[in-house]
Amino acid sequence: MTWFSPSRLLGERRPPSRAAASPHLHSLVALLLRHQDRRRQLLQIHAQLVAHQVFDQSPAPWRALLKAYSHGPFAQEALLLFRLARRNLADDTFAFAFSLKACAGLGWPRASAQLHGLVIRKGFEFHAYVHTSLINAYVVCGHLVEARRAFGEMPTKNVVTWNVMITGFAAWGEVEYARILFERMPCKNVVSWTGLIDGYTRACLYAEAVALFCHMMAGGISPSEITVLAVVPAVFNLGGVLMGEMLHVYCEKKGLMSDVRLGNSLIDLYAKIGSVQNSLKVFNEMLDRRNLVSWTSIISCFAMHGLSMEAVELFAEMRREGIRPNRITFLSVINACSHGGLVEQGLAFFKSMVYEYNINPEVKHFGCIIDMLGRAGRLNEAEQIIEGLPVEVNVIVWRTLLGCCSKYGEIEIGQRAIKRILNLEKESGGDFAVLSNMLNELGWFSDAEQVRKLVDVRKTVKVPGLALVAVKKLHAHVTVFGLRSCRYAMYKDIKFMLFSNQMWILQIKYLSRLNHQ
Repeated sequence: MTWFSPSRLLGERRPPSRAAASPHLHSLVALLLRHQDRRRQLLQIHAQLVAHQVFDQSPAPWRALLKAYSHGPFAQEALLLFRLARRNLADDTFAFAFSLKACAGLGWPRASAQLHGLVIRKGFEFHAYVHTSLINAYVVCGHLVEARRAFGEMPTKNVVTWNVMITGFAAWGEVEYARILFERMPCKNVVSWTGLIDGYTRACLYAEAVALFCHMMAGGISPSEITVLAVVPAVFNLGGVLMGEMLHVYCEKKGLMSDVRLGNSLIDLYAKIGSVQNSLKVFNEMLDRRNLVSWTSIISCFAMHGLSMEAVELFAEMRREGIRPNRITFLSVINACSHGGLVEQGLAFFKSMVYEYNINPEVKHFGCIIDMLGRAGRLNEAEQIIEGLPVEVNVIVWRTLLGCCSKYGEIEIGQRAIKRILNLEKESGGDFAVLSNMLNELGWFSDAEQVRKLVDVRKTVKVPGLALVAVKKLHAHVTVFGLRSCRYAMYKDIKFMLFSNQMWILQIKYLSRLNHQ
């Protein structure tokens, strides 16, 4: 392709004829598509098209500019350009589709409704491409009633239309209606399955997400990288080690591990289900594909499992390879120092973050410092740091200090922490339980009993604890602590056991399919 610089084009004084403008037009449009994300180049090319008067010769420049503006960060300019395009040659389906795309990017439902009226006036209401763009604009803007009405008016719906409705409604939490559409869809593809799985995961319906993923594989539909990324949060929230290993094997067999996002998600998955060795294996296999997220994920993995020295060594190796840490990386390594008792190293990392990398600490970073000092018994220092913080302290920081006071039996600081917690948040039974346990350990039984009575007097609520126990990978039960209703606990127990059996059967079916391939 021939490159035409702006200065060379501006140097031509005579507007080119229709025949001579064709190569210029193609080159400018190609250049435009190469620089959609850069406003300066986009405006230069727009100016060149105006200077050469190509807008009066062909609708292609209008379409190219509309597409570039609507897909980039300048969607409002696309709508301004659409107003001009309507007076020229490009008043067609392309112009409406790209303008509706711009409305979706801006989140403007009123503009979408106005374009809807123009679509009907121009006779494009039955055009599948335009109507799908209209539905997408309504869904993105959150006007789900209008989207359902427009969907119902379509005489012919293609696969893209169905997918827009399923993925859009699932993303807004309307998973029941999305499932109804999914069941009615005549020809499902991987996008349909992925959209619904992602919707279940976002709605915290992890069992349904994993079950649908298993049905997808059992039905012969090959999940894509996006599908795997959508189901990974559901897998680690259910604690399915076997399911995580199956995902990993599937990704390796299908050649999906080249996607760095997938590798990072598997590192995080294995970390959260307790398989540190598998996390490290995935990380080591990524080699030169590692990015900052990869390093941060593996450091966080070692930190959450108490392998502090290994986390610190990985952090040092990351810096030797020239990877610049961000605030999340520092949060992970400081957290590792907190759990490993490496107080001086943790403080050194904090100072490096502030003075060497010029990263402003957030409340989470200060919370890690408070936790680190508190675990080491330096409670007075921790309290002084909280009092002198330049940012607003939330209740989590004070609860961290309270937990450390409980460990060392520091009643005075613990009582001050309790007062601060009550000033910041509605009373919680858990805070009184910590203080009561602290008093019991010191032998102050009457004071502990008085604190316990405050829970009933003030009608505070304590969040129940849950314990998940797996037995031979086939059955599981949930023990609920602090609930008065045993019927509820038994219901959750039975439901989870039934789900575990169903997952095991689907996994066996999938493995048998792999063995026969």
